[in-house]
Amino acid sequence: SKRVLPASLLNNTMDPLPAAADAPSRVEATGPRVRRRSRVVEWTIFFTISFNILSLLKLGPIAHSSVKDQNEINNSPQRQRQRQRQQHGGAIVDVSTVNLLDLMFHNPPPQIKHTMKANNGNHQVDKNSTAMASALLKIQMHMYDILARWNLLAEDLGIDRWVVHGGSAMGAKCFGGMNPWDDDIDMTVLDCKLLDYLWETGEQNVTKYYPNLDERSHSMDNWAALWDSRLIKVREHDMILSRGSRCCGWYKLMSMDLAFLWKPGDAIMGVELECMSRGSSQREKNVMRASGWTKYLQGTKELVTLPFGSTTIKTMQPSLLNTYIRKRYGKQSPCQFPFSDGGGAEKNPSISALSDEINHTKTFQLDQQKAQMNFVLKNWYVPKFQREKWLKQKGDKNQLEYTTQLPNLDKIEIDNSISPNGCSWQSNSSSSSDAANIKVIGWNAERGKHWDKFYTMIQEKVELQEPMVILLNEMDVGMARSGNVHTVRQLAIQLGMNYAYGVEFLELTRGTQEEQEATKTQRDSLSLHGNAVLSKCVIGDGMILRDPLPAQYFSDKPERGINADGFEVRLGGRMGLFVRIFQHPSPLIPDLRNFRADKFDIPEPLPDHFVVGNVHKVEENVNNREILWNYFGFGAPAPNISIHEGNGVDLAASQHGVIVQGDFGPQFCSLGGLKKMNNYKIHQTFRVNCLPAGKVEIGPLSGDFFCSNMRASRAVEVTAPCDWSDAKKPLTMADHAIVSIEVASNKK
Repeated sequence: SKRVLPASLLNNTMDPLPAAADAPSRVEATGPRVRRRSRVVEWTIFFTISFNILSLLKLGPIAHSSVKDQNEINNSPQRQRQRQRQQHGGAIVDVSTVNLLDLMFHNPPPQIKHTMKANNGNHQVDKNSTAMASALLKIQMHMYDILARWNLLAEDLGIDRWVVHGGSAMGAKCFGGMNPWDDDIDMTVLDCKLLDYLWETGEQNVTKYYPNLDERSHSMDNWAALWDSRLIKVREHDMILSRGSRCCGWYKLMSMDLAFLWKPGDAIMGVELECMSRGSSQREKNVMRASGWTKYLQGTKELVTLPFGSTTIKTMQPSLLNTYIRKRYGKQSPCQFPFSDGGGAEKNPSISALSDEINHTKTFQLDQQKAQMNFVLKNWYVPKFQREKWLKQKGDKNQLEYTTQLPNLDKIEIDNSISPNGCSWQSNSSSSSDAANIKVIGWNAERGKHWDKFYTMIQEKVELQEPMVILLNEMDVGMARSGNVHTVRQLAIQLGMNYAYGVEFLELTRGTQEEQEATKTQRDSLSLHGNAVLSKCVIGDGMILRDPLPAQYFSDKPERGINADGFEVRLGGRMGLFVRIFQHPSPLIPDLRNFRADKFDIPEPLPDHFVVGNVHKVEENVNNREILWNYFGFGAPAPNISIHEGNGVDLAASQHGVIVQGDFGPQFCSLGGLKKMNNYKIHQTFRVNCLPAGKVEIGPLSGDFFCSNMRASRAVEVTAPCDWSDAKKPLTMADHAIVSIEVASNKK
């Protein structure tokens, strides 16, 4: 059918415009349809897993500073602010982006083999990671601007069957925008006849109107490629539409601002518009046919419109997009890249339960939430070269000095965006009391690698269903043994719970002897291990209590129960993570406070709250006792009594009570003025061995205690962490059992 084009698109007669003030001057201006020559060959996709990323970008090693300088950059607030204030054309350099680039270039994941073709384009980028981040962010800003104008152009032309492809499709699924490392946007248009007409009626002589613009920024003519350009208007804005031939039969759309960024040696930039009607690139054509994209795009079924940076894009429904990415890049779980190679199956029970017919947008939002790692990268990232250097120094007994160099070690990641409206305290229906009642689960999850099966257990086991709080030990972030993911964030998003996470150790090896053997072809992307609190409620006012690191943890000399017979080498320190949980958001809730043993604090005027905490083998001493009493809001312990005497009382009217759980000694509860809720005779939790036919052995040790100054409205229950999907070979998810309890508030 014929379409009537808007006058603004049909009328491409233009008056000469003054040259941009910052445009590079041309040596020579020529007439219309001048053939341009350049050594630059057409490029398309920055990201590909078929080739080593280093060879793709042709980068040399990024220069690194000394340990002292690196520590200064990471730890000095002045230096951090200085880095974040760096601006290049309005693009603020974000520390997390710099760290992500460093991770990609110096610690790439192993490349899995597949048969799909890929293009190793020549993208010219600076070899310095900070400068590279600046350049990428600047280009990405221009790309989003062009995409926004494309949306207007497509609307004016009546082009409604188009989708993003390639790396841009992965960015749409995982990041809600361009991949952090990407510098272009790729799209496929079903029928380019209207674009053909727009190009044919466009102004041939771009130089006439922009004499200071280098022609090589938008045109070329050599044996490999021909790009011929036209000046067009999109809603009164000048843009350049270049059409390719020889190498490629598609279009590039660029803004004038982006064209003026071009410098000798650069490729022609712009949003790429491949035309299915004229034949897409061979690499895309094969994958689109195999994944069902071609048939779908040629049909009339819904295309999903998603937020993409500052604008929107169109893509296929989630199941087709996943199939396309799997065939195009060989990735089963692409949102784990670059932290993992993405070759393993996605652990997403709740997402897979959402059918495409229910809510496409929600499915994509969950994917994007899971992929977000900005806090970790910005605050805790330690480059691989530094981790390797510290590992070589193991056993030198300088572990305390090295630990001080870890960036933001006692900072807590708190994310209240997952359950932003908070929770409601529940009364115990089986009790005559109307006091607030909360269910708490505790577990030493042994790396957290089976978080997905734990999620399933919470849904299926009555004693675990609908918890208000989950307290977790030994949770990995960026460790090969657990899939190189943020295990806490993955679980929290599945459960719809907010979370707090604190780092206990920077792991300098891949773990135990068995774990190292199982991951010998892999690498740790971030090497973090720590404690977590999950809650439906709003989390705030966090504190970390940390012990100094003994030398045995930073040594390969075997120490039983300390360093896995010398295979684990660590920096950091055993710690407890404590937070307050609130029913609703409030400006009165602080994120983090540092408590001292010699200055006691009553938590007023905070809103109503519970104190919850997770502890992993913290020492029982006077200093820790006083810090605990301080944070718990109990006031100073009575003088002239032992460290294990005294009962804590909530002095603040807004505090309902305190509950702590973890892997610690039997007297830790009394250290904090709390009473032990477990019965050591019946609540055995270690070691767990799951047996065939639904049987299990637990014992002989009792641990994983709950401590509280509240009464139990439901006694402690022990749940075996067993997956009997294979009845003959059951999976033991961790060597510690799961414990749960319900407690009632001390306040009416």
